[in-house]
Amino acid sequence: MRKILLTQLVLTGQLLCFGSAAWADDDAREALIDRLEAPTTLSANFEQRTFTENQSSVAISTGQMRIAKPMRFAWQVFAPFEQQVVSDGETLWVYDPDLEQATYQPVGTSVQQSPAMILSQPRKVLTEQYEVIEASTETLAVYRLFPIDTSSVFTELTVAFKQDLIAEIRILDSLGQETIIALTEVIANAPLDDEMFSFNPPPGTDLFEQL
Repeated sequence: MRKILLTQLVLTGQLLCFGSAAWADDDAREALIDRLEAPTTLSANFEQRTFTENQSSVAISTGQMRIAKPMRFAWQVFAPFEQQVVSDGETLWVYDPDLEQATYQPVGTSVQQSPAMILSQPRKVLTEQYEVIEASTETLAVYRLFPIDTSSVFTELTVAFKQDLIAEIRILDSLGQETIIALTEVIANAPLDDEMFSFNPPPGTDLFEQL
């Protein structure tokens, strides 16, 4: 379960639970795009909790994320296992320091369905690949996303905002696992060094192309 965030890319609080979507809403999609496009950069700490289908098992990981539009991001897991996911907009790297292994692949369609790409290139991804409805509460602006491609690894994504900043991402996958990513210390539009989005494998790292 340790690679859930890295392969899917990826609040403290309650799970967001709503009824099934009856229809998609173009206005909701545009509102979500406007919220996601507002910051040109985004950084935050995260806590990720992944639940099995029957909710009996929970895996917890913590780390940092950095995003710079378009299509650049860096997610780093600190605990319980250190891992990195880095994209410079052209190549996606996944690095496991303890295994001394790194995989790489072009930033293609499958990668563009991921939460990281939704955050870093929202208009293109949401317009082409998702239906959206709004499901806001009194305290949160909430949007539910449903992949147009029924073969997607995700069956639903939920994105929640608090005071105009993204606060939570919920992922329900095709295996029935649910992942909650809680974001804290969220900072928008701060300058981010280009080096954050460049990955150079350390000497001795085994490299594998992800096909």
